[in-house]
Amino acid sequence: MYRRNLAAAVLLVSLLALSRGTEAKNVDLSTVPSRTGVQLTIYNSEDLTLVKETRSLTLKKGPNKLQFSWANTLIDPTSVNFRPLDHTEDVELVDTTFPGQKPQHLIWNVESKFEGEVKVEVTYFTSGLTWSMDYTSIANAEETSMRFRGYVRVFNNSGEEYEDAEIRLIVGTINLVEKIAELAQRRGMPVPKPQDAGYENLRKEAAGESFAKAGKASDRRAQGPQIVKEGLSEYFMFSVDGAETVPNGWSKRMQAVAADETKFDIVYRMREHQYGPRPVRFFLWKNDSEHKLGDSPLPDGRVNVFRENGSDGLSFLGQQALRYVPIRAEIEVNLGADDLVVYETRRVFTERMNFHYAGLPEYVDGWEEMSDWTDTIRNYRTKPIVLELRRIWQGDIAYRSAQPTTLFDFQTAETRFEIGARDRVEYKAHLELHDGTNAKQSRIQILK
Repeated sequence: MYRRNLAAAVLLVSLLALSRGTEAKNVDLSTVPSRTGVQLTIYNSEDLTLVKETRSLTLKKGPNKLQFSWANTLIDPTSVNFRPLDHTEDVELVDTTFPGQKPQHLIWNVESKFEGEVKVEVTYFTSGLTWSMDYTSIANAEETSMRFRGYVRVFNNSGEEYEDAEIRLIVGTINLVEKIAELAQRRGMPVPKPQDAGYENLRKEAAGESFAKAGKASDRRAQGPQIVKEGLSEYFMFSVDGAETVPNGWSKRMQAVAADETKFDIVYRMREHQYGPRPVRFFLWKNDSEHKLGDSPLPDGRVNVFRENGSDGLSFLGQQALRYVPIRAEIEVNLGADDLVVYETRRVFTERMNFHYAGLPEYVDGWEEMSDWTDTIRNYRTKPIVLELRRIWQGDIAYRSAQPTTLFDFQTAETRFEIGARDRVEYKAHLELHDGTNAKQSRIQILK
């Protein structure tokens, strides 16, 4: 028992001595305290995230040593920056050192004329944070209005957990190659290549400048969010309301867009060259204030469309990739072919005339063809519909119809129909085709 107690006493003395030795090496060294706020600006295209952390330090007058570590994370230590947010005239960062005996640590040497608490900002770039967007549209049973929601999912594989983080997303493309060249020329140095030393620092500096421009543009609330356009680049910053904790190794889904009782239109489109031989159903609305949206462009994502079925359940109508939607631009969701709307077309008359002959022996190298067409559209639904018909006609054509018809382009005729519930319409058209040497140019001419 005596030997066991003696051994324990010797071990305790040894630990105390080792502890005192460690403290002696770190006299006046303080670890940077926990965050009081954090903001993440995530740019998917370059796997870059700018992190801004707010921390409150207690400084003494004179020199202060502050330790910052990034072990087991994807933080870029060369991008770490320290900046006082208050008492800026009294607090100065003297230098930054990377102690050899402590890898993945840095020490800031701060000179302070002020004693007390100081708010500081720590910024750095990290990797491993990405985001995706998805949307949900739930139409009421009558299909007259919808609830529209947009959700951001942030994936965190950076090695660091971010508590109560404000999330900002860079949407669009930043031409960093162009920006790096501009920075290099501004400093009178040759433009570095990706494998050159210093390229990575310029890349992050260029990204930081672009992030700052996007942030300033998004903060001009009176004018509405602004798109930043630089050369071949076009991008903007999308801010998610509120704050969320994003644990390392997890993803977090956050609501970013919400609109209730959003009105929308239903339009059927018959475009065989584009959608196939059957009419296709669309939901249409706009990203504007009239439709309870328009605070920001909408990022790329996938939209799922449902309808209330009247029995406390939902019917799935369709899914579609939604491309970037600017403010005031139209949103179109293709819900596929509808069996309750039927389109048929048939040629009811053809005649050829005005032949042109050439050569010896003579052969026909030009003629005109007259044809009559009847299109029939049947609506088996219990409510009226609108259908847009586009047909492509090749060649030099004169086109006549009793139904108002316009040109979508030089070879495509477009007509719009309103068809009553359980009703049908017939669309009669007369075409004069000038072929061979009789043709002047390939286009449709609408005749009155």
